[in-house]
Amino acid sequence: MVGLTLYDVLAIPTTASTDDVRRAYKQKALETHPDKLEPTVTEQERRAAEGRFRNVCDAFEVLSDPAKRKAYDDRIQLAQRNKKHWDEQHDKRVKTRDEWARQVKERSEARMKERADFYESLRRIKEEKQRYAEMVELFYQELRDSHPEWESRRQAALQRKEMADQGQIPRRYTTHV
Repeated sequence: MVGLTLYDVLAIPTTASTDDVRRAYKQKALETHPDKLEPTVTEQERRAAEGRFRNVCDAFEVLSDPAKRKAYDDRIQLAQRNKKHWDEQHDKRVKTRDEWARQVKERSEARMKERADFYESLRRIKEEKQRYAEMVELFYQELRDSHPEWESRRQAALQRKEMADQGQIPRRYTTHV
């Protein structure tokens, strides 16, 4: 259904005759009339009762007139068809959104995995670099231990390079260190 209809307000079936509408109106009018309320009710309760009574009056006005009733019934049928179409469209949109959310989640997880892999590769590279530096230092230490003159030659080459950088001697006489 499309929500509360005028038939629901009067509590009658859609096939009710005009006399049934009139009888239901009289009964509901007596039940919902604001003058039937206790004098101690709050203003909010009184306004709510007046609203219910207006709904009953509006329902009777439409359903007691055959032309208005036909127009109302046509609108209700159209609304029911539109609701079915809307529900189908809504379900389609929900499925599309769910698929989109799934794809976004997959892409996000893939990016996070790529980032984790990248940081892991950086960590491995740093470890390899550290191991390489340790190997080179070990090689130099072994070289220094086995050939003590090598260190003095290295220091002399570094000194010549420093002097060349300061312009004290031409660069061509220095060795690259």
